[in-house]
Amino acid sequence: MAPLFKDDTKDDWFLPADVRKQLTETFKTLQGSVSLEVFTQPGVNDEFSDYTAKFCWDLARLTDKILVTGYEIDSDRAKELEVTASPTLCVNPDDYHIRFLGAPIGEEGKSFITAIMLVSLGKSGLSDMSTPLLEQLKDERLVQVFVAPT
Repeated sequence: MAPLFKDDTKDDWFLPADVRKQLTETFKTLQGSVSLEVFTQPGVNDEFSDYTAKFCWDLARLTDKILVTGYEIDSDRAKELEVTASPTLCVNPDDYHIRFLGAPIGEEGKSFITAIMLVSLGKSGLSDMSTPLLEQLKDERLVQVFVAPT
């Protein structure tokens, strides 16, 4: 594990107190565990990688339902998941193909928290009408969602 992922600051928080309070309240409804895997490459997008790692470690400190593991891009785990961009954040990658490329800042942060909640609750967020329609699909599909503050 890279030094970036070392959690040796028990009293230093990255997230402001008001955000921690709000997220702690939100996370009380978490049911299942959520695994966050953060992939970085030293020297590539270091500011965003640092933000992502600190943000995720703070989330894990707020609840025992969130587990964080850090990897470098050249790790076996990154190769297994075909992760090539730094930073990349995978949510329960053994069960889902949910990835955030770049740091979850701004609108991406809201989507990221929503993804954590849905994964923990075992829900897709799809409507009752959408689920049976999607079940009819025979071939695998890749759905990509791009979030921008514009």
